[in-house]
Amino acid sequence: MKYLILQNPGHNRVYYNLADQLALAELQIAAEKMQSEVSTVEVELIEGVRYLSLETTELLTDSDLEIVSRLSFVFAIFQQEEDSNCLKPIRKNEYEFVDQKISSLLKYHGKTNELFTKMMVNVGLLASDFNHNETITLLDPVAGKGTTLYEALVYGFDAYGIEMETGAVHEAATFFKKYLETEKFKHNADERRIAGTNKNNEIQIRDFEFAKTKEAFKSGEGIKRIGMITGNAAEAYTYFKKPKFNLIVGDLPYGIYHGNKSFESRSGATRNPSELLEECLPQWMKVLKKGGTIVLAWNSFVVSPKKLSEIFESNGFSVLKEGPYTKFQHMVDKSIKRDIIVAKKV
Repeated sequence: MKYLILQNPGHNRVYYNLADQLALAELQIAAEKMQSEVSTVEVELIEGVRYLSLETTELLTDSDLEIVSRLSFVFAIFQQEEDSNCLKPIRKNEYEFVDQKISSLLKYHGKTNELFTKMMVNVGLLASDFNHNETITLLDPVAGKGTTLYEALVYGFDAYGIEMETGAVHEAATFFKKYLETEKFKHNADERRIAGTNKNNEIQIRDFEFAKTKEAFKSGEGIKRIGMITGNAAEAYTYFKKPKFNLIVGDLPYGIYHGNKSFESRSGATRNPSELLEECLPQWMKVLKKGGTIVLAWNSFVVSPKKLSEIFESNGFSVLKEGPYTKFQHMVDKSIKRDIIVAKKV
């Protein structure tokens, strides 16, 4: 059987001439998770229109179609008739717990592109020992104003973020509360101390529980959770105290001055992601479940993939660095070559 995937037009705007390469990499990782045996994954041109093609030995199962529907670049799915250019549309699974527009509503300088963020979240799940039918909880330890958290909610995951800037957390929480009210989700909002013993050293979390209907909220079924912490990524275990997360996904800031409170005793902040990771990975290992993955984006002009892999491996992670996992590098501008690293707790 042959399936053709039409890419989201926005995918080309993000990656330019490397859109096909990144989409193929994500699709190849997805193929490893499918029940159907996949024989070929490639780019194909039909009557001047470019598709990603997927050949299988049998019809895609419902689970396989769910995996394909969740790919970050998918706009439409077709089944190609044998020996013909006739394409039969295949309905995508409607998996979204919240509308995909949520990540595009809050606009600000330095924001990570929504499609790229969605790709990181999806690759993280595909590379893990977990699947979309399970309860998935994600942490973004460099959360900013929450793009990764919102993309996790689209997928139906619970999501938590750590961000050192109080203003960013306040803006994200204010935005999300307004979103829940506008979209008429039944919800509760709370602010509470998650660490510290007094007002001078306390760490606060902004918590939301929400469901699509009053009935779902009352029964407890279908409730999703999001939490935003004003704190230090290097103190993740202090905040959560157990292996809580299936996925850790984040976009390490590049091209801007990236600060971390753990460095105040020295320089006050750091541009170098390797210093941040050396400080944080021991804590992140403790809050990540076995079989879970970390997916991080960074500027490879600052630190090489080899160096970053060594840091992860020295902290006990298994870095996935073969095949499609080497195909995500792309230029953002002349000073930023963005790449992602995928590492697993085994």
